[in-house]
Amino acid sequence: MLYLIGLGLRDEKDLTLKGIEIAKKCECFIELYTSIWKGSLENLEKIIGKEIKKLKRKDLEENLELFIEKAKENDVALFVPGDPLAATTHIDIVYEAKRRKIPVKIIHNASIFSAIGEVGLQLYKFGKTATIPLSGKLKNVKNTIKKNKKLGLHTLLLLDLDKENNIYMKVSDALKLLLKKKIVKETDQLIAFSNAGGNSKIYYDSVRSLKMKEIENPAVLIIPGRLHFREKDFLEVI
Repeated sequence: MLYLIGLGLRDEKDLTLKGIEIAKKCECFIELYTSIWKGSLENLEKIIGKEIKKLKRKDLEENLELFIEKAKENDVALFVPGDPLAATTHIDIVYEAKRRKIPVKIIHNASIFSAIGEVGLQLYKFGKTATIPLSGKLKNVKNTIKKNKKLGLHTLLLLDLDKENNIYMKVSDALKLLLKKKIVKETDQLIAFSNAGGNSKIYYDSVRSLKMKEIENPAVLIIPGRLHFREKDFLEVI
């Protein structure tokens, strides 16, 4: 059996009781390259009482078959930041396991896709999500925002990272890229949401002001669509 166990948004304290119970009977692995996780691997190992092997991107992409095969004969658990199926990498893992007739169970947890409700915008009014890439190629971002705006929907923008090389896009860098490509204007009102699940902070301000602030990672940007009166009220009291 293969288990994908969500770590939640912040640290090892977000782990569910079900996740702990299952992990104790499994050979355990963890990946930390798809998102920023501020927990302690050492503390996590103490909680479940066993070693957790850290995997790199190539272990779950280039060498996925080798990892999947481990779950043929034994119970294997993979810890992932946030909710297990928020990243396409993990969907591929589930697909490959099922294709090989290996049973899979998902232990869900909180993710940024639900946590953004904290900013006061209604979740059902969010359109397609896009990632602002480190490469600076923003065609997909531009098209996503354009389509969402046409429908009056909010746009969640994730900030790219390269964990293995210790590179994390900042809100200020993301805004400069959006300005350079003329996707936003200095006067546009955007939302930056930082440290979801921890000491979270919400910023609602102009692009001009936001790009000057030191906003801690992990963070996301939100481009509001057509605001409901209650959403407007909420943003005014931030």
